[in-house]
Amino acid sequence: MSVSPLSRRSVLAAPLLVAAAGAAAPAAVAAPGRPGAPVPEVLGQSPVDVRRSAVRRGRALPPLQVHYRRDVPVSLAYVTRDAGSPDGCSTRDVEETEQAGVRPGDGWVVVGGRRYDLLQTHFHTPSEHTVDGRHAPMEQHLVHSDADGNLLVLAVLLVEGPAGEADRLLSVLPDECVDPVTVEHVDLRAMLPEQLGAVRYSGSLTTDPYTEGVRWFVLEPRTVSAEGVARFRTVFPDGDAREVQPLGRRELVADPSASRWLRRL
Repeated sequence: MSVSPLSRRSVLAAPLLVAAAGAAAPAAVAAPGRPGAPVPEVLGQSPVDVRRSAVRRGRALPPLQVHYRRDVPVSLAYVTRDAGSPDGCSTRDVEETEQAGVRPGDGWVVVGGRRYDLLQTHFHTPSEHTVDGRHAPMEQHLVHSDADGNLLVLAVLLVEGPAGEADRLLSVLPDECVDPVTVEHVDLRAMLPEQLGAVRYSGSLTTDPYTEGVRWFVLEPRTVSAEGVARFRTVFPDGDAREVQPLGRRELVADPSASRWLRRL
């Protein structure tokens, strides 16, 4: 996850996850992608492996309330990390991505009475989070901040199947070092599953500076077309995902409905 200023049956019928060692997908990177970037030496980092045997069912968790507009423009841009390099526009940094900025007021979530405004959404391949050690082809992050700058991220594993709302962005990926493109009539709510049961844990940004204290909500997978996955992998043939980090003493806590979709994976 990076931060910059700025139908259910079909899902379950799709081949959801692939073994982490599978040759078809780019490998997740072991650590920070830029030379000289420090590797955190703490145990509150993201992403993590959602090992189903370790997930605890939560009771009386504050619900995740989503307020996303269904017809908005977004500004889609290539996020570069090596702009100062002579060949920065032609090389791929593993911490780079394609990111859609969202206008203030077009989306927010409420958890426990606290509002977090949607800032942007971006993608990784393969998925950064895994389930029992298995990656999905892609993962979408929807990044939010409250009034004090505290971060909350919704993570949606993307599996191949019928085209989804994410395809609207994946079909117009701008090149590095070019102007952003505006994508009209985006349904933000359709990027999330109908049921919002999540696996929750406390983690970090997955790119430099790896800030901790981020509230993570890993949601039920959504589908994306095979063409959409292929287009993103054309831009990032070596992937742009961070390797899974140790869970340590942290807990993975699931909403009751999350327990149901986890069992079906």
